[in-house]
Amino acid sequence: MKNKQVILSLLMNLKKQIRFTIGLTLLLMLAVWAVFVFIIEPEHQVSSQLLIQESVPAIPHLAAEKNQVDFQTLEAYAAFVESPEVLERVRGNLGLKMSISQLRERVEVSFSGHSPVLTILVSSGSTQQAIEIADALAFTFQNAVKNSLKADNVTIISLASSQDGSINPSGNDLLSALVIAAVCGLVFSIFSAFGIAALKTAANAKKRKIRKKENQLQTVFK
Repeated sequence: MKNKQVILSLLMNLKKQIRFTIGLTLLLMLAVWAVFVFIIEPEHQVSSQLLIQESVPAIPHLAAEKNQVDFQTLEAYAAFVESPEVLERVRGNLGLKMSISQLRERVEVSFSGHSPVLTILVSSGSTQQAIEIADALAFTFQNAVKNSLKADNVTIISLASSQDGSINPSGNDLLSALVIAAVCGLVFSIFSAFGIAALKTAANAKKRKIRKKENQLQTVFK
């Protein structure tokens, strides 16, 4: 009979622990979902494009070959777009309240080795701000090349548009966050179960110790 009561008690505790684990896990997952849906705002991406050409050589028949800009040149120009010199001018002209490093994080310059076109991609929570930064980068870079490199081989072929699009937190990001929340809920519930069990064990041991002392005192006085 006593063993049956012990088993029933263990089953009841296990049932309570399972409910606690499931409830906590679902609560954390719901909180993560709410953050992704209602708090995290989508970022808007816009882009402007620049055409990089080599200076026309003195011999006309070499022009076509010379206009094939090599990879190292494109890489150098792309790095110049994101240089502190260009970014500082853009930040000052637009009156942006962000550091150079913060501005650089919003900018991505890409190019293909087979095409002399640089694409300036800018991300921002505001479409208008993204457009202003992308266009300012294009014009500032073009002027910087003229002034610093004494070259006139950069042409703006497209400016940013409000129709470029926006990016929401991806489904993979949300799924990863939900998995992490579920794992955290399980781990926390397991540790809490062990902690509660340890506290109960310590409390019971203390009670038994007190009762033992009381019984010893009663025996002595008898």
